[in-house]
Amino acid sequence: MVLEAGYPNTTGFRKVVKATILVKKKPGLSDADFISHYNTKHAEMAKGVLMKHGCITYSLTYHLQRDRNMMQDMLKGKANLLPYDAICTFVFADYMAFARFMYDPASKALTGDHDNFMVEEEMKMMVGDEFMVIEDGKMVS
Repeated sequence: MVLEAGYPNTTGFRKVVKATILVKKKPGLSDADFISHYNTKHAEMAKGVLMKHGCITYSLTYHLQRDRNMMQDMLKGKANLLPYDAICTFVFADYMAFARFMYDPASKALTGDHDNFMVEEEMKMMVGDEFMVIEDGKMVS
């Protein structure tokens, strides 16, 4: 099994393992409470174990009612938007680092917090390398 990041004989890829997780907020939770819990409780709980396993970046992107409204306005009601409320992104140097994070008991302990703000059964994940076209306002490929 190949555990290093990147695709052989390619250029332009970051040669990282980027995990993107789509998250739905818990029904009845306000957008403000969802952001507050995710940013100040769950992300704070996750930082240590992510750093322990060499996480390069960890980010949260929100797609809440305000964003949905703006997109529908921009696209005159024809925006085909994903039915998720947040995207959680982790970047690791290779699959081994990501696997060590995933199987660490401290990482597994984070699952207990999911019921406080998200619908765990609806989470979706995509993992792979990232091809960069523009970075920091500059064309890179």
